[in-house]
Amino acid sequence: MSIKMLIFDYKNAEHNFFKKNKLEDFDITFFEESLNETTVNNLPEEFLSKTIVISVFITSKINKKVLEKFPNLMILSTRSTGINHINLDDCCNRRIKVLNVENYGNKSVVQYTFGLIIALSRKFQTAINDIKAFRFEYNKYVGRELDKLTLGVIGTGAIGEGVCKIAKAFGMNVLAYDVRHKTNLIENYEVKYTDKETLLKNADIITLHAPLTEQTREMITKREFALMKHTAYLINTSRGKLINTEDLYNAIISENIAGAGLDVIECEDISFSQNNNLVTKIKTSNINCIEKVVLTRKLAQLDNVIITPHIAYSTQDSIDTILKTTFDSIKDCLQGGHTNQIN
Repeated sequence: MSIKMLIFDYKNAEHNFFKKNKLEDFDITFFEESLNETTVNNLPEEFLSKTIVISVFITSKINKKVLEKFPNLMILSTRSTGINHINLDDCCNRRIKVLNVENYGNKSVVQYTFGLIIALSRKFQTAINDIKAFRFEYNKYVGRELDKLTLGVIGTGAIGEGVCKIAKAFGMNVLAYDVRHKTNLIENYEVKYTDKETLLKNADIITLHAPLTEQTREMITKREFALMKHTAYLINTSRGKLINTEDLYNAIISENIAGAGLDVIECEDISFSQNNNLVTKIKTSNINCIEKVVLTRKLAQLDNVIITPHIAYSTQDSIDTILKTTFDSIKDCLQGGHTNQIN
């Protein structure tokens, strides 16, 4: 008998994996929408009672009210490394095993980060917007060469380490901030670890690669922006809540910093929603989140800001890796194993 499984946040790019792989042990139903307190009420009773495994992405919101709809749920698998969208305590109370995927997008996120760095330092956005409007002001497009710049890397885990290595290949001076200092980066890539304040004061480009925890939430606010160079750019391909959006907007429009490249933002489940889902999500969101969305839309209109919809990880290679790891972990868990289990 096949195992009933629901997959939420399903994307077209994931279709290739399911076309190539015959998962005969699973009876899978796909949903493009996210799983949350609203969408769970639209599911047929048969799905609610029979589902054993659920897979989601970070745009879903899993809490007690969602979980209690699935009386026989055994495994909740997120196709991400981060688990901030899942209430672990609620899962533990129900003895639901939570699985994630580690290190799936190291190469893709590192490469994307440098794409943003190059785009900002060479003012791609301004030039592209001017071309579309058939106007040309060449003085606006003067950029900088990377080997003349200092890169500040906050967080030197797998992705941050990869960024440091590529920065060295470009001839950049690299400062890093992390609680753990990697000898490999110091000895082989001339990375200089320092405190956060020194990094912020001296870096021409600052890139964030820290996990979202209570300690790192809003680690970049008006205090940190005040320390940065007026010519500095801020890059974030990690988690939107690492930055206070209002403080970022004020720092940019006041020319306290030169601009930003953001693949993640606060309240992105609303900001990155399709128009047909936007009204519903706004109705169920708090006023603070709506204010963040308004600020994000203002930021997106600026030539010196690049915002993309959480796609740094999104290559066909990494998507296939995510799904393979997801199903390998689920199969192992069903057989009593603990691969990629986090509770």
